[in-house]
Amino acid sequence: MSRRADRSVPTGPYETQQQVRADVADVYEHSRRSAVRGVLAEANLAYLADACERAGVRVGVFDARILTWLANWEPETCAVVAGLITRAQAAETSGTAKRSRPSR
Repeated sequence: MSRRADRSVPTGPYETQQQVRADVADVYEHSRRSAVRGVLAEANLAYLADACERAGVRVGVFDARILTWLANWEPETCAVVAGLITRAQAAETSGTAKRSRPSR
């Protein structure tokens, strides 16, 4: 999986789409300046893979396939998923993990 060492994993929590868009604004800017195809998916995959790595998640072959599929969604979606992984690991490590349901 592709990694970009200069990127930090977005963490959230996000209350609005504007918040997450602000976190990924640099991804869109980099994409606009690049002539290379697939820049967004590459950045998204880096977010997701880095979140899994930092959380100590062992990624299997099928897992990697799903991460690659998910990386083709917009950066906001990938940032939220990466943030969920990161926050879940942080909560587990700090002993503050709790079950919660998203508000609707």
